[in-house]
Amino acid sequence: MRKILRGMLPIAVVVAVMGASVPSQAAKPLKEVFVDEGIFTLPDVDCGTFTLHEEMTSERVTTITTFDRAGNPVKVATHANFFGVVTNSLTGEKFRDHVAFTETLNLAKATTTVSGSSFHFVKAGSGQVYAEVGHKILVSATGEVTFQAGQDDFVQTDLQGLCPALA
Repeated sequence: MRKILRGMLPIAVVVAVMGASVPSQAAKPLKEVFVDEGIFTLPDVDCGTFTLHEEMTSERVTTITTFDRAGNPVKVATHANFFGVVTNSLTGEKFRDHVAFTETLNLAKATTTVSGSSFHFVKAGSGQVYAEVGHKILVSATGEVTFQAGQDDFVQTDLQGLCPALA
């Protein structure tokens, strides 16, 4: 889900920017900051006998759109820093959630590069139990991954992988 939400923010910025008239001499980057809007708060995850629910502690998302000399957007870089707490409804156990990544959408090359952590959960006594961390390059609208370095539990299990990890 974060991938979907994360992917929609730069696209929404590009659409808004393309719809605005930008004079050709105005090649200055556009910087937008979003604070505590819950963009990266996880939806409730139904695990059958319990639910995982997240509360946002704080969030700051910065998007910078870069233009060519003609005023067309050529790159959108989004940096997210999110803190939250996920609670297991059955046990009451709480897990810290910290998202810190940069996603760069290169419009000319039609690529998206993501670096950092979208998910990183550590459980006392078990260590890291669920993560999406590292560096990856996605190509095309279908999301084809052409390069990946790092652990990616989300691709293998989606959010349902959090259920056994945070049980």
